[in-house]
Amino acid sequence: MKALGILLCVGAACGSNARSNADLAGDIDGSSGTDGGQASDAPTGPSGALSMLSLDEAPAATERLFWGTLNATAPGFAVSSSDQLTIGLGADNGLRYLRWQTLPSLQKTYGDGAHDFPTAGTRAVDLRPDFAIVFDEVNVLDAPAPTATHFLLSSHYISTGNACDFIESIEGTKSGDGWSVVYSEQGTLYGAAITATGTGIVYPRDPNARVAPLGSASVWSAPVEIVAPGFAGPPVDHLTLALDGTGRIEWFSFQNFVRRVSFTGTTNDLPAGGTIPSGEGTVSYDSVVTPTLAHVVIRYYVVSSDNQNDFTEGFDSTRKGDSVVVRYFIFGTLRGAAIDAHAAGSLTPVASSGVDGGTPADGGAGADGTDSAITTSGG
Repeated sequence: MKALGILLCVGAACGSNARSNADLAGDIDGSSGTDGGQASDAPTGPSGALSMLSLDEAPAATERLFWGTLNATAPGFAVSSSDQLTIGLGADNGLRYLRWQTLPSLQKTYGDGAHDFPTAGTRAVDLRPDFAIVFDEVNVLDAPAPTATHFLLSSHYISTGNACDFIESIEGTKSGDGWSVVYSEQGTLYGAAITATGTGIVYPRDPNARVAPLGSASVWSAPVEIVAPGFAGPPVDHLTLALDGTGRIEWFSFQNFVRRVSFTGTTNDLPAGGTIPSGEGTVSYDSVVTPTLAHVVIRYYVVSSDNQNDFTEGFDSTRKGDSVVVRYFIFGTLRGAAIDAHAAGSLTPVASSGVDGGTPADGGAGADGTDSAITTSGG
């Protein structure tokens, strides 16, 4: 008996503050091999690429992302005393990305793109169609040149159509291999007075987690860069991956993107073209590489007229020292919506107490705030 359990966000596809991540274009048609000599890249399209980046390029996609659980306050809003902050820094340590998990603050990318927020000067920012909000004016109040040990960005945001008039400030000071952050957001947000704060340290990995030796069950998590037009998550989303002691994938889960997939049986002995039923449709495994302690590849095709599913999905995980390089794709039709999504990055260990079953260590629900558990066994 083999089972495929799938946790799926079943709401309508949600927009996000996505941008054109040129650094994610990578080697779409590359053919670099994985450890052990198993080639796992392929062209995009119905056949499905196992990544949009080569193995050598994937770690660089997330090496400048930092995250952590900070002390947080936002009187009058449903916010606990702590919240997860993720930031991205450029090579010069200038701010490039900011997102709180629950604190009432819009995720932002910074730069010169159409949906990016400025790091100098004043300009309007129109986030449509990803978000139904237009900022008439974003005025940078304070932004000294970033250094090896410090960055600061303070800006005034005005949106008359969305009743927003607030000042947001984030300052970071180098602390070991992380950044000590002081954040504030004060003014009016969607017509409501807000005085939000956040303080704490963000790291490039969980400082409390140990690296599991090869041959041990392990859980890995980190922000990864993701391209998924029309769906929640881009341009950065947290991905959590659980491996058993043989290197087989037990489950993987994105924090905001729609996919949470749990493999509750074994796929090691599935023949090419083998099929099993699942709640999402008939699953055909067309590429299953027997896992090693350091490497696993899985790709499968799902079709169901009842669920309006017709997609190919794949995952590639390779152990590289104290991290796991991952590449993911899904292409086709998911619940009646066209989808062509890719993610890649380098995951780091998670403290074992941070994960229970198939629940991501960083929390997170589906794009509509709900999850639907679908588990069906087949022979």
